Amino acid sequence: MCAEPVNLARAMLTRAMAELVLEIVEGPGAGRQLALDSAVVIGRAQDVDFVLEDDQVSRHHARVTPSVDDSAVIEDLGSANGTFVNHNELHGPTRVDPSDELLLGVTVMELRSSSQVSERPTVKRPVPPALAQAPRPPDYVDPEAVDAVVGESHGSGAARELEKYRDVRVRRRAQLAPLALLMLIALALIIYFAVR
Repeated sequence: MCAEPVNLARAMLTRAMAELVLEIVEGPGAGRQLALDSAVVIGRAQDVDFVLEDDQVSRHHARVTPSVDDSAVIEDLGSANGTFVNHNELHGPTRVDPSDELLLGVTVMELRSSSQVSERPTVKRPVPPALAQAPRPPDYVDPEAVDAVVGESHGSGAARELEKYRDVRVRRRAQLAPLALLMLIALALIIYFAVR
């Protein structure tokens, strides 16, 4: 008579535990899933239950233990870089619910319920494309061509507007700046010694 409630509780716990799935949604191994039917140790070592190929993850990084109420408890196992749930660092065993995000190293995992998995088999995030390179080198304006165009239509407003962006004028000002600075320093020294 006493064994029946124990078996019923064990069956309920097994059913609840099998309804949770851990999925890597971002980082090395994205798309991998693990059914959470018992406590799972996550890390880089080969003897853990869920091996992550992430250099920022400790060998025995964290433990996730399913609960009866369609949630789980995660605890950090003294990892070097910490464990985060929904961007908050763990400081002890913490409850996680379906759709909560776990961050271990640079690997982002999500706890999912079986109903979420049946609705959407994976929540793996697409990898953004690499930075695109220019299809060809940029075209630079030939200074002589600019002189010819500016010389022809020097009176127009557009030519005067373009004139202030010419590299030649900026270069002249840049060459005059050190000379002006030197003259200011010389003037300051003359005034200093004259007052003394």
